[in-house]
Amino acid sequence: MQKHALCPSGRWLVAALLITVLVPAAALADGDGKPQVREKLLPVYQQLLLDPQHKALERGMIGRWDDPAAVERYLRALPMSPLELLELKMFSERFEIAVPKGIHDLHRQWVKLHETSARELYGDAYVERLLAPPPLELGPAMGGVPGKAATVGPNRNVAFNHVPPPLDYQGEIQLVVNPNNNDQIVAATNTFDNIGGTCGSFGMQAAFFSADGGQTWGYSCPPDAPAYGLACPGLGTFGSDPALHWDAGGNVYLEYMLLCALTPTDIRFSIVVSRSTDGGATWNPRGVLVNSFASGDVEDKEFYAIDNHPQSPFFGRHYTCWDRNNDEKSAFSTDAGRTWTEVDLPATPSTGPPGTLPFDLGCEMAVEDDGTVHVIYDTLRCPPIGNCRNEQMFYSRSTDGGASWSAPVLVRDFNLVSFSSNNFPDAQDQRGINPFGAIDVDNTGGPCDGNLYVTFTDFLSGGGNNADVFISRSTDGGASWSEPLRVNDDDLAGRAQFHPFLVVDQSAGDPVIGWHDARNDPGNDAVDFFLARSGTCGRSVEPNLQVSQPSNEFNNSAISSSNENSIANPGFNPNQYGEYLGLDAQNNQAWLAWTDTRHYFPAFGGNPQLENVGFAAVDFGYYLSGPKPGSSGANTTWTTHGATPGATNFFIFGFTAGSVAVPGCPGKTVGIADINILGSPAAGAGGQASTSLFVPAGASGLTVLFQAVELSTCQVSNLVTYKFP
Repeated sequence: MQKHALCPSGRWLVAALLITVLVPAAALADGDGKPQVREKLLPVYQQLLLDPQHKALERGMIGRWDDPAAVERYLRALPMSPLELLELKMFSERFEIAVPKGIHDLHRQWVKLHETSARELYGDAYVERLLAPPPLELGPAMGGVPGKAATVGPNRNVAFNHVPPPLDYQGEIQLVVNPNNNDQIVAATNTFDNIGGTCGSFGMQAAFFSADGGQTWGYSCPPDAPAYGLACPGLGTFGSDPALHWDAGGNVYLEYMLLCALTPTDIRFSIVVSRSTDGGATWNPRGVLVNSFASGDVEDKEFYAIDNHPQSPFFGRHYTCWDRNNDEKSAFSTDAGRTWTEVDLPATPSTGPPGTLPFDLGCEMAVEDDGTVHVIYDTLRCPPIGNCRNEQMFYSRSTDGGASWSAPVLVRDFNLVSFSSNNFPDAQDQRGINPFGAIDVDNTGGPCDGNLYVTFTDFLSGGGNNADVFISRSTDGGASWSEPLRVNDDDLAGRAQFHPFLVVDQSAGDPVIGWHDARNDPGNDAVDFFLARSGTCGRSVEPNLQVSQPSNEFNNSAISSSNENSIANPGFNPNQYGEYLGLDAQNNQAWLAWTDTRHYFPAFGGNPQLENVGFAAVDFGYYLSGPKPGSSGANTTWTTHGATPGATNFFIFGFTAGSVAVPGCPGKTVGIADINILGSPAAGAGGQASTSLFVPAGASGLTVLFQAVELSTCQVSNLVTYKFP
């Protein structure tokens, strides 16, 4: 046998051949495909890292990535793709970043050079799609979808009107709406588009901005390394993990991981903050949170929050959280993100089997109007090699502007575990999913003021294909947490719901949750995007609302779903949907943004625009929230939103469901057969009307129906069915 160019013994070539025998393409056809492949590749990866000639070859590539001959020699020497090397590094070291376009391009070259092995690993369809994309198909004439479907506005492709449009992949999205001007919206995503070399080597971040409530969008990019005084001598720079927040003055801040790939397995980390003073159209460097280009520390999974509450003693302070080498950190800034004071978040009381160590990751933050900062983060237990277990979510708070933090409180002990074999639903069968949570707080001053809400992904039994979305609440400042309530209402086994996000609509105090949902696909491959709202302080959730709808702004205009399954969609991106979507909610509206594949799949596979950002605005319309706080033996409030100022609102209740015509309103009905009047207040100038009464303790266990009617305009609210605890 001819000896391998990398290692004279030829053992890596033998290992590569063994891989193709042990991991046939059929292994990728079920939900456990990725864990099986990883299990076979991991020993080879670990040996490769110890091989001195491989180390020398990688070091020798620094500064030579623009030499095609050197790159080809490097790729020919590898027993597996650079993409597999990076993904195995992330699994082994327990971090997750966006796979950059440069690594994906090297993966494509490796597949071409090792086509026989690649076909065994990935299957013929994937290799043929990767190496020979079908010719470009022209889409239908495009335009906005007329009118509204229910309360969901037209689905927008945010790249639709931009010239030139962003190319290739856009995914893992955050979205924020200016609380002082809801027409201003900014969304940021990981991206493969470097805008002709002006946006990092392989795409820094795609920043989309709208000044008309999301009807039309512009496209920009935050600064690259030199703007922050950073230098990357290797393969190139790219960005990951966007985090966004508006301040009280109308400026929007984008925090992101600015990464330097020296080689495919030597990624250097920094986290930076940029600011836009013009609604996201342009971005300027603001500050460097941390620069670990020299140390090699892993700085991962950051989130951002700003105290915008004038009554707070820390008004204007900026906060962030992230993990360094799987140890959770926080920091605060008193000069709007220029400089930062770092503070450790407290170690959690996590326990696990012998031989496992704690690993922190996946934080999120919210700021209360009294200046209290709330944070959640996960700890899981991992052996030095192999699958992790025992993932748990913990809560902590700071009442002194982020200078110190309370002892962690357990929120959820998960069945779903990151970096394991049970987190690969068919819909995200390569990247996998996580139980990471999102948190927000009610700052309305209303009946549930101060309530904390978290959402997360988990399953009660089975695995990733049975994942559901849950909400839990705390009414005592995070000291204790309610039993989780399932948010998705499909009641279908084997359909995955995952990666939710949560915000509280501060006009109503109602938590709103958005998530990825495979309920409409019996094969569990394609996902739609859903939204739900709780009008009862997190005690119950309204019927789910499907936000993704057919749209002429996508080439595949007749479908609503996206599909990143690696078998169904051979052109899938290795990042798939990432780890979160974009959601904001204010003034009885919600805005959702997600990774959308409809511009190139299932048809139009040669389109240079691949994964786009899908977007829709949701108007909740005439909406009844309550009872709040929802307890028996307590004063209770019901509120209508979207009412006509000055109009009388009739609040009704009963115990029997049935259709009853609304007098003077042809075609309008309520869903209560035995109607009783709860109250009839007039709506105020803000379009809200409220009524309150004392619910006796004897109501415990009763199921009651509530609804509201505005007779003068024939508006009928949603029907609330509620069982008093």
